[in-house]
Amino acid sequence: MAHPYRRDSTPPEPPARLSEAERLGSLRVVRRVDRRTVVRPLVMAALLFAFIAGVGAAGGFHGFLVSLPFGLAAFALLAASPLRRRDLRIEVHENGVVVHRGRRRAAVVFDDVDEVWFDLDPVSTPTETLAILRAFKLVDHDGVAHVVPLQVEHADDLARLIIRRCSLSLAADAEKALRAGETLTFGRVRIDAKGISVGNSRAEWSKLRLVRMQPGCISFFRAQTVIPWRTVAFDKVPHPTVFVKLVQSLAHRIESTTTTPR
Repeated sequence: MAHPYRRDSTPPEPPARLSEAERLGSLRVVRRVDRRTVVRPLVMAALLFAFIAGVGAAGGFHGFLVSLPFGLAAFALLAASPLRRRDLRIEVHENGVVVHRGRRRAAVVFDDVDEVWFDLDPVSTPTETLAILRAFKLVDHDGVAHVVPLQVEHADDLARLIIRRCSLSLAADAEKALRAGETLTFGRVRIDAKGISVGNSRAEWSKLRLVRMQPGCISFFRAQTVIPWRTVAFDKVPHPTVFVKLVQSLAHRIESTTTTPR
């Protein structure tokens, strides 16, 4: 596996000339679409359509006809996404996954993955804001991005597998590189043993007053602990789980309002 966050990363060795089936390995389990992620949005779409049509009908037949296109448009907008994934299923193999969407098929071998990106969806509740992991974007050696949605049964198990095989396997090598004085690059963010750079701005670890782990992001505070110097969203850096572990090992004062991204 390549190390895209390494400045001196070398291209991976070309894989042996095996068939796709041989590289994927044996089939372990099939994860089918979680029907709740299809039914609930469709019910909400139907209720919204009924509400709009009902408001129009209150004005008589003419009002109903006027409201009908708006109701249909609202239903189509809300129903399009769940209808597209109704045939989703993911085959989990020993060394990769195969994503099926109807007749479309996309296979990803874990050893071909260079970058793991999160697709996060912020969800607000009366008591807190959460960051829900909706999908992975896995970028292979050729720069091709493969989306692995998580609207399937036992999605947590699938997410943990992908993170373990494609990201966490890099963590020990990343920590070793830092100790050797290397700079590791995560998109616009660069970290080394002495400090962190976000874009063109840099802060030494010793000068940071606080690092706060929040749902979907990390905030870095330099002169005070009210307004962050910089905030890095987990969906804006590759291998966010590796990034978080490195920050936790380097920062002097850490406050957490959430758990480490799964």
